[in-house]
Amino acid sequence: MSNKTNLDPEAYLELMQSTMGIPVREEWKAGVCQHLANAARMADIVDAADLDSDSLELAGVFEPDKGRGNASTEDAL
Repeated sequence: MSNKTNLDPEAYLELMQSTMGIPVREEWKAGVCQHLANAARMADIVDAADLDSDSLELAGVFEPDKGRGNASTEDAL
């Protein structure tokens, strides 16, 4: 199954390794490429969703200490 973005997982992995300096062992590459291909297919599904741009509501940002001052974890228990 291909993806609409025509992502080449192997080429993308090589680019990201050289750009980001993240080493990927040879024995991991097939699995990493499979995950990149799956992510591209999932992105295509999301991209294809018919969303009304005026009704898009973004999720809030989790802030664990918001509203509690500087309470420690022990105070919450």
